[in-house]
Amino acid sequence: GDNCQLHYSATLGGAGALTEVPIVIDDAINSERRSAESNCRGDAEIKELLGKPKHAITANLLFKRGTPGATFTALRNAYVAGTVLHFALTSGAIADTGQHVFRMEGCIKSWNETRGDNDTVKIAIEIVPVATNSYASNWAVVSA
Repeated sequence: GDNCQLHYSATLGGAGALTEVPIVIDDAINSERRSAESNCRGDAEIKELLGKPKHAITANLLFKRGTPGATFTALRNAYVAGTVLHFALTSGAIADTGQHVFRMEGCIKSWNETRGDNDTVKIAIEIVPVATNSYASNWAVVSA
């Protein structure tokens, strides 16, 4: 089975050391291409012209109430300040040969805290690329 992992780094360009977010319940890579409908004279049907992809990452995280730790603080501070971070998503250990990794740089667009009646806080985030960053989101396979 998959073991979803979300990593981040304040060093942009994919060169920095990655920090794993400790408890990720689930994450998702949302990718769709922009499209425009085309209807030319004589066409029997409407067609679509596809453009560049639009990516977003969503994730649900769990933290201990009262002792959220450095990762919670770093991510929340990045959200508040609108800081661009480098993110990597995997379905297993990031250093394993053959592991598929999705990398993207962006800002945390939304931060939603759910405080249950117990000792955990659930955080739902959405991460999107920003116009001021030129890093191209990509899928890669760990080779060694």
